[in-house]
Amino acid sequence: MPEGTNAAEGQSSDPVQSYLLAWTLVPEEEVITPDMVATSERPDPPRLPEILPPAVPEVRNLANGITVNGAPYPDTALYVHNGFAADPEFTVTTTLLGISRTRDCFPEASGDPLKCADLEADIFLTPFRSESASLGLQWTTQSLSGRDGGTPQFAAQSLGFRTAVNLTPTTGLAFGGEHIIQFDNNTDQGRNFYLVLSQAIPFRGGPDPFLAVATVGIGSDFFGYKGNGVIGSTNCLSGNNISSPNYPEGNDCRWGPIGSLNLFFGPHLSIGAEWFGYGIGAGISVLPLRDIPFTLTIYATDFLGNTPDYLEGLCTTNPCQTRYLVRASMSF
Repeated sequence: MPEGTNAAEGQSSDPVQSYLLAWTLVPEEEVITPDMVATSERPDPPRLPEILPPAVPEVRNLANGITVNGAPYPDTALYVHNGFAADPEFTVTTTLLGISRTRDCFPEASGDPLKCADLEADIFLTPFRSESASLGLQWTTQSLSGRDGGTPQFAAQSLGFRTAVNLTPTTGLAFGGEHIIQFDNNTDQGRNFYLVLSQAIPFRGGPDPFLAVATVGIGSDFFGYKGNGVIGSTNCLSGNNISSPNYPEGNDCRWGPIGSLNLFFGPHLSIGAEWFGYGIGAGISVLPLRDIPFTLTIYATDFLGNTPDYLEGLCTTNPCQTRYLVRASMSF
C-alpha cells in the first residue's frame, strides 16, 4: 500500500497521491499485443444512402431540346417548340441550322451543289427562370450564307420571345413567337406565334429514363401556311406575313394546328416526327457526350412529294423533292 494511505478506508490521506494511477498485474492471456490489433478484422464503414432519381422525372426545356432530372437530352423537334419551362441551370443556347436546299431553288445538274443551300443562326436567351416558369428571347439571323439570288449575308435578323410554365413535372404549356420584331425586310418565314402543350410519358425508370414527348398546339403564319391555316385569321401586328392573302403588305395571318411526337432512348438518342404547317418533318437527334449539352439533329422534309397537296407549285420540282436539315446546338 502506498505511503500515506489510510489502511482502514483504503484511500490516500495525501490529495496528490489520490490522483496517481494504480498499476495492476494483468494475466498474460488477457494482454492485447500490437500483432493482435494489426491482424484483427475490422468492420467495413457504413455506406452512404444511395440517391434515387425521382419517381416522376422532371422535364424542362433546353431551346429545341429538353433536360430530364437536370441532365441534357436531345431535341424534341425541328420547328415545333415544346411546352416545358426552361431549365433553371442554363441561360443561353446557340444553334446553327443548315438547309440543303430551299424550295424555290434547284441547282443545274452541272452546277454547285451548295448554290441552293442556306444557313441560319439562333440564340435563345432566358434570363428569367424559376423551378416551374421561364421567360426569354430568341434572336435569329435567317441568312448566314449569302447565296446567289438569295437573302444577303447576315440579313433577315429578327427578335422573338418565349414564356412557359410547367403544370406538373412532365406537363408544360408555352406561348411564344418567332420573328416578331423584324430589323429588315428580308425575313421570309413570317411572324410565327404559337401556343403549345407538351406531355412527357416515361416508359423506363432509373437515372436515365426512356420516355415519349408529345406536343400539340396551334401556330400562325409559317405554322398556319396555305391549307393548314384552317383555324382562322388574326392581326399579327405588322406586314410581311407569308400566310396573308395580301402578302407582304397585309397585317393579318392565319392559324393552324401543329404537333410533334418524339421517343427518347435515354439521354443520347431520340427519333421523331412533326407537323409544322409548312410541311412534315422526321429525323434523329443525338447528344454525343453525357455531360456536355451539345446536340446534333438531322431531319428530312418534303420526302412525301406534294403532301400536303398545297405544296404543289411551291417547289422548283414537281413533285417536291426531299430536303435535308442539320442543326447543331450548344447550351451554357
